Amino acid sequence: MFINVRFMQNSRNQQNVPADWIEVYLAANPVEANLLVGLLNAEGIPAGVKGIGVAGGIGELPVDALQMPIYAPEAKKASARAVLKDYERNGQLKHAQSDWTCSECEEVNGSAFEICWSCGYSPIGCQS
Repeated sequence: MFINVRFMQNSRNQQNVPADWIEVYLAANPVEANLLVGLLNAEGIPAGVKGIGVAGGIGELPVDALQMPIYAPEAKKASARAVLKDYERNGQLKHAQSDWTCSECEEVNGSAFEICWSCGYSPIGCQS
């Protein structure tokens, strides 16, 4: 089966990525790319991807055809690459590395919880 990857990458599935933004990272696949765009946005760094349409090719396309560049403003290049380097080094988000204890109800919460599952308190002010 022939799939025109270039057409899929340049189709209407593109997010709004300004022409003056530069590539700051090459994600392994569309899922990782969107995760990392969210991570950068959470750090206050505008970021985006193009060619989301290739996600439908997972399992059918060669692995390298699924790689997806992440774009950010050139002025944010250094900070974006620092966040992404930290992601590569740790393999996960900083706040998700260990369980934490809620300072309100003393409940131990798994690392995946952003708020206390028992009382709803925010982990800000909680100890890990």
